[in-house]
Amino acid sequence: MTKRQTKGILMNILMEIKKRRAFIMSLAMIIVLGIFSCLVFSIWKEYKEAIIDNQKKQMLLTTQSMGDNLRAFIEGYQADVNSLCAMEEEKYKKTGEKTWSVLEEYVNYHTRYVYDAILEDKDGNLLKSIHGFGIVDTYSVTEIDEDTSFRQCRLKNGEIYLVVKKEIEDGKSVSILINTKSYNDTLVSNIRLGTNGYVLIKDSQGTILTHPQRSQWGINVISGRKVMFPEADLTSLEQMIDRQNRGETGVAEYYSYWWADPGVPEVKKISAFCPVYIGKGFLVMSAVIDYDDIYIPVAAGFFKLGLVSVGIVAVVLGMVFYIGALWLQKRKDREEITYLLELNNILEEMHQSEETIAHQQRLQIMGTMTGGIAHEFNNLLTPIMGYAELLMLELDETSDGYENAMEIYEASSKAKEIIQQISSLSRKNMETAYKTVNAGKVLRRAAKMVTSVCPPNVKVEEDIKLDEECFLGNETQINQVILNICVNAIHAIGHKEGKIFIKSQVVMPYELEQYKQSSVSGEWDSYIRISVFDNGEGMSEETLKQIFDPFFTTKKNGVGTGLGLSLVEQIIHSHKGHIFAESSVGVGSIFHIFLPVNEQKEHEGNPTVEGDRDGDLRLLIIDDNPKVLKLLEKNFSKLKVTIISCMNFEEARKTLKEQEVDAVISEQYVEGKSGANFCMSLKGTYPGLIRIIMADRVTKEIVEAKRRKIIDDYIDKPVSDSAILKAVKNCIEKM
Repeated sequence: MTKRQTKGILMNILMEIKKRRAFIMSLAMIIVLGIFSCLVFSIWKEYKEAIIDNQKKQMLLTTQSMGDNLRAFIEGYQADVNSLCAMEEEKYKKTGEKTWSVLEEYVNYHTRYVYDAILEDKDGNLLKSIHGFGIVDTYSVTEIDEDTSFRQCRLKNGEIYLVVKKEIEDGKSVSILINTKSYNDTLVSNIRLGTNGYVLIKDSQGTILTHPQRSQWGINVISGRKVMFPEADLTSLEQMIDRQNRGETGVAEYYSYWWADPGVPEVKKISAFCPVYIGKGFLVMSAVIDYDDIYIPVAAGFFKLGLVSVGIVAVVLGMVFYIGALWLQKRKDREEITYLLELNNILEEMHQSEETIAHQQRLQIMGTMTGGIAHEFNNLLTPIMGYAELLMLELDETSDGYENAMEIYEASSKAKEIIQQISSLSRKNMETAYKTVNAGKVLRRAAKMVTSVCPPNVKVEEDIKLDEECFLGNETQINQVILNICVNAIHAIGHKEGKIFIKSQVVMPYELEQYKQSSVSGEWDSYIRISVFDNGEGMSEETLKQIFDPFFTTKKNGVGTGLGLSLVEQIIHSHKGHIFAESSVGVGSIFHIFLPVNEQKEHEGNPTVEGDRDGDLRLLIIDDNPKVLKLLEKNFSKLKVTIISCMNFEEARKTLKEQEVDAVISEQYVEGKSGANFCMSLKGTYPGLIRIIMADRVTKEIVEAKRRKIIDDYIDKPVSDSAILKAVKNCIEKM
């Protein structure tokens, strides 16, 4: 074999080796690429599923959060319709007449979502309405309880509204009509899901309550769309709606159509849904998104990443970047989930705050109404008491007429006391200065107030063993203490038969020591002990330790603030007193209040005003009630006092320019204008003029005006000639 032949064989062997090496390398490369492709495909599948699952979770969280808001929204209007019925019933007890004027007041204060509040008879005929449109058709009914239901109805004006309806006596019903468009535009449609996604609400039968297309309101999601779109295949949609109508919570992928788009294209959708339970029934909150809104952006991004990952280095770098991107995405998803959870908590807190604000607004409205009622009653009581007193002066004390006049005067005096009690509850505690208060009188009045707010199943008993003992304090605050404790007792008793027992007596300091478990200073010789018993459900030792902590409450969310007993403890401590509680589960609770006895007795009666009548006074009285002015003119005509009466401030200014007067006594508000502002305008022009306000209730404006010397004094209505002369005399003595 020659060298050329040997070289040729070696060259062939080397070529074969190279071919085999290239084949092995190619095979290895194919295997690596195959493994890489499988790895990439596995990662892609996991990534896609993770993104879609996270999106589904977010949609479900959003749906549940909106469902909670919808439940709270409906419960709020359920509470409102109950309050309207209760307020009308209370007014009926007082006046014997049901006008349902409270419906108009309610609609005027809730114009954001409330369109109307109506009253219907048992046949559905309209009895009372603000806008005058009755209900024509009812598309959906969801029972809340035996008397209340949530409905979707069409009115005579052709518009569809959500309705909270309550059945009352004689087959009548009261309904609050919620503006569906306002609710949908404000709280539903602003939630954006992808390019075409939306949120809708249905009842448990599949009737659509809200939808981006108003034409679909009131139709059944299956049967209604079969009528509107007879050629559409709704098999997949029917399976999902069946789950929703059974009250399930979940996320479903299904095939449906974009009903609002031209041509009604068929698409794959994702829907997150949950039931919203309202009493006996439930609604369905559903969020819908196009499947491609999730899938296409993810696929496009991953495809671009794959193009970059060409070659081994590119593959390695691509894997590194992909893993990093996946980690960041998961971290972002966790942050988004955490954010949504926090957002859900914030929404719940906002909802609780809204309930509290709404409750405070209702209390403010009730306080304003109470103040107006007190004003009207004072105007009525002034002539009744005045003319009764005149009759008593003119009649023989042994005559029947004198006895009748005495009965009228005493009855109107009791009415005056009741009005003052109502006013003391309807206003803030403007005057914080303490005075000597008769403990027995305060506790008996407080017991009467508690009796008036107790339901029929709760009885109030009292055993107040006090003579003339007094304490230094604020009567309104002590009333608030007793009322707060007793209201808690009413809640603890619930619907069972129960009893509240208020007991009071004078005790020595050593009885306080057994509760305080430490020696008591000798600053006070004796204490007034007030004990409030109830046979409610009682409290555990753990609960008992926290009852005076601010914001601690055992009531449901939105029912209690947890500030009642904290405020009670603060008031008692400000009176230099002590409060203790004892309780046993299933037995009841006892609250013991100790207030130091003030040796100074309460000043009884009014000082005589005979001395006042000897002087020649000229008084200008301003009041827009002619009956009050006529009575005062008649009373003052018997005294050496010149009375000039005016019915408005313009007439009073003219009188002051023409005549000299010693004092101006003005109604708190005359024709809607402030008497305090009128007195302020006189201060510079008539520096020596006495300025007095006749107040239906003491307000911050009145107290501040007296403190700043804008007015010299104020007197409570109903007024009399003696009260006016006494106030003028006091002001003259201070000058």
